[in-house]
Amino acid sequence: MFARCMISAAVVVSGCSFTSDSVPPEGNPVPVKGQVVDFQSGNAVDTITDITISGLVPLPQVTHQGASFTLDEVPANSAFGMLVAVPMHHSTYSQVVVISSAVDGIKVPAASDAFIAGLASGFGVAPSPAKGLVLLHLVDATGKAASGVAGSNFTIAGTNGPHFLDANMMAAAAATTSSSSGWVVFFDVPPGLVGLSQGVSVTATIDMPSLTAAANVVTIAEGKVTAGAPVLPSNVSFTNQIVPIFSARGCVACHSGGGIGKDQGNLTLAGSSNLIYKELVQERPNIRVMLAAPEKSLVLTMPSAEVPPDAHPNVT
Repeated sequence: MFARCMISAAVVVSGCSFTSDSVPPEGNPVPVKGQVVDFQSGNAVDTITDITISGLVPLPQVTHQGASFTLDEVPANSAFGMLVAVPMHHSTYSQVVVISSAVDGIKVPAASDAFIAGLASGFGVAPSPAKGLVLLHLVDATGKAASGVAGSNFTIAGTNGPHFLDANMMAAAAATTSSSSGWVVFFDVPPGLVGLSQGVSVTATIDMPSLTAAANVVTIAEGKVTAGAPVLPSNVSFTNQIVPIFSARGCVACHSGGGIGKDQGNLTLAGSSNLIYKELVQERPNIRVMLAAPEKSLVLTMPSAEVPPDAHPNVT
């Protein structure tokens, strides 16, 4: 089964993820080619109805025929979302990471209507068409499926779940921990930004990037599991609490779009929160953000009233 063999819920090209601290700088645009496959079987679908790309500016041109697709120019070292529509399948969203060179043969999953209906029946759930569904793959530090992770460790607020799938990707209605497949499903996920919250009894940390859920859409995500409760603070959300600071202070308006700071310092603050995090923390390690000495971070010293002063506008 394709789902049982997936190393990551993000389709990673060239073998590494942009969450690494050693991400190279942006490179020239590259073509990306691949197929849409059935989530459960891994077989190529008969045809693609539509593909929607998010998280890239400008958006690449998309062409598709049968199960195959081509994106003409994707910035190297980028992460973006693909929402695929396929007959007899739910619209399915997953993330793709492109590293450095032209790629061919990536596989993007689509969850079939029959598969989702089987899960709903097995768990005794009647999913609301006005809400979404999240398929979360729990993995360990090596990317292998994480078994034995208790549902008491994590939740998504306002949803019906977590529900665990067995080793054969079937509903395990009585299960309270993850199986060898590592897959978990949440039904009735409210549209909008979604993040994991701590459960009532925490013995493991599950790190899942914030994602966007949509009505009647299956979102495929990955949660990296490490032993032990999260290190405080556990309630800080980069998407919901950090990015709005840059918006409110005018940083985003200045550095992106037509702002006077566009391209200054090669900082755009454009795209998804994951891309903004990559810009701030990983493109110039220990410069824009210095974890060991936060007060020396460029994001603080440049827009502040430093002595001697610099040419950057000061903010409060």
